[in-house]
Amino acid sequence: MKPKVVVVLLTWQRLSNLKVTLSSLSKQTNKNFDVYISNANENKKSLVDRYAHYAKQSKKLNVEVSHDSNDRLAFRRFDIGKKLAKQGYEIVLFLDDDVTFPVDYVSKMLRRYEPKTYSSNFAWFFEDGGSDYYKKRKRVTKEGAPVHYCGTGVSMVDASVFLDKKIHNAPKEMYPVEDLWLSYYAQHVLGWKLKYVEVSGVTVRGGDSVALYRKVAQSKNDKADLLRMLVNKYGWKL
Repeated sequence: MKPKVVVVLLTWQRLSNLKVTLSSLSKQTNKNFDVYISNANENKKSLVDRYAHYAKQSKKLNVEVSHDSNDRLAFRRFDIGKKLAKQGYEIVLFLDDDVTFPVDYVSKMLRRYEPKTYSSNFAWFFEDGGSDYYKKRKRVTKEGAPVHYCGTGVSMVDASVFLDKKIHNAPKEMYPVEDLWLSYYAQHVLGWKLKYVEVSGVTVRGGDSVALYRKVAQSKNDKADLLRMLVNKYGWKL
């Protein structure tokens, strides 16, 4: 029996790419997935609903939309993951709203799925214990190489991680950088594997310049500071 798979799209401020992303999903060679859109743009509900309706009717995608608060910032992923895991979804594929990807993206990701694993097409290895996040991290480009940190924007995870109660109880400082917390928690607390998955043709159009944590934190040093807190206070072994 095939696992129950959901692709989760989070929208916040930048809705211009949502229609393109849904169109890309409709062209996937493997359509064994549902789509869940979480919209935190309270004043743009009608637009999101219209895009979702179009995708569902004309592109044959099974799309659900929720209009959510952004109070927990990027931790909204965890709240949604918990909800979907309770609904029986076993695999969650997260896609940011500024990502473009090839038609075989879902197929290639699912072929590499492993239980109790957090995987991403964007993964990094920290040098010097993450003492300077921006200067001493290296992008992982080879499958099987050591990984310290996976980016959630192009990722896949065993949905059961979101049923762990303690993963939701992170300090509020972590809310803009849930990718660091998920990497730490999955690897160090639960003993799960972090893995780089190679899928050619994946690009991020906005990147750091429009990333949520930059809009909220307004400082390039914040992610480095939070990484050091995870190492020094919580004992993350890098």
